[in-house]
Amino acid sequence: MPLFRYKALGEGGKDIRGAIDAESLQEAKVKLVRRQILVVEVSPLEEKKKKGGLSRSELLSFTRELARLLEAGLPLYESLSSLEEKYRRAKMHELLLDLCDQIRSGHPFSEALGRHGGSFDLLYRTMIANAEKSGGLPLALQELARLIERELKLKKQLIGALLYPALLSVFCITVLLVLLYGVVPSLFELFEGKDLHPFTQFVFASSRFAIRAKWGLLSLFALLIAGGIWMALSDLGKRWIGLFFIRIPGVKDLWAKVALARFFRGTATLLEGGLPALSAMGQAEKMLRHPGMEASMRSALQQIEEGETLQDALLGKPFIPPLVPRMLGIAQAGGDLASMMHQIASIYEEDLEKSFARITALIQPILLLVLGAMVGFVLLSVLLPLTDVSSFAV
Repeated sequence: MPLFRYKALGEGGKDIRGAIDAESLQEAKVKLVRRQILVVEVSPLEEKKKKGGLSRSELLSFTRELARLLEAGLPLYESLSSLEEKYRRAKMHELLLDLCDQIRSGHPFSEALGRHGGSFDLLYRTMIANAEKSGGLPLALQELARLIERELKLKKQLIGALLYPALLSVFCITVLLVLLYGVVPSLFELFEGKDLHPFTQFVFASSRFAIRAKWGLLSLFALLIAGGIWMALSDLGKRWIGLFFIRIPGVKDLWAKVALARFFRGTATLLEGGLPALSAMGQAEKMLRHPGMEASMRSALQQIEEGETLQDALLGKPFIPPLVPRMLGIAQAGGDLASMMHQIASIYEEDLEKSFARITALIQPILLLVLGAMVGFVLLSVLLPLTDVSSFAV
């Protein structure tokens, strides 16, 4: 059933925006009138507008609430309708309307989710499709909620580890700009014609250059920001960023641990959902988001298809720690691969928590020392000429 976007007036003349499903534009207007909504404008909702992605926190809320409703015994369509009513004025309302429409039309839930690939990734859709076959949709949604929660927790830890250093770096740059553009230029006249210390000459020359080239520096700064945004949003840019970071000592190890934890947690969940090991690893390989490890995993999967064991295929591969193939070899022999993969993911998640704590503990004093050294250098360059009293004698 098509969707229509509407604009209406609420109490006190407040704008109300939302979407409604109807067979035609006229039916949409009738439905809105029955709801006693003062309609200002109704228009068809374009297909491309229905595919806006949900944030991970919104996806977590949707998954948890849908799982609870299904556990309570509500059918899937009734559960989605309840959520649609709850989030009528929220961002996910249009998505929920479309899901309700697809389920009512007889489409499988996984197929309906596939229309919104920006919100529901391949792992999410695959687990839902497997659950539909086995009848365990509430359990699958619970497991998905746990996966998303772990991902958000890891992301929060990363942001927490980098937030203070980032703010301190911004403060350092701000102090430097104030010194170069405000404090130092006010001293030019005082020291004009004096024989200055090399420190002072360097600081004064830097300030004069910054003042002369301020528009060029501003343009360069804007260009760097625009380039950073493009690289963060485009697939090619993300790949360049990935290839750059996997060459930086320390950073490449952290990134590899994040990718390994994500991959093995996803693979274990797919295995528990009934997928064969090779298919599960092939699906989860798309979750790595690590260029070097993706290549290693694709090569390993090809070797497994050719008849090699999982342990031999992963042994010696770049970015794959030796511990991983040994643990998987033991698990494959014991027939409990999913449990071992959960353990591997837990090991690297715990290791990441410790690494983030160490980074936060180390980088803060380092940045404080840098800030102190920077300000101290400028102050020293200004104070050195003042110690020469004879230079000010008339």
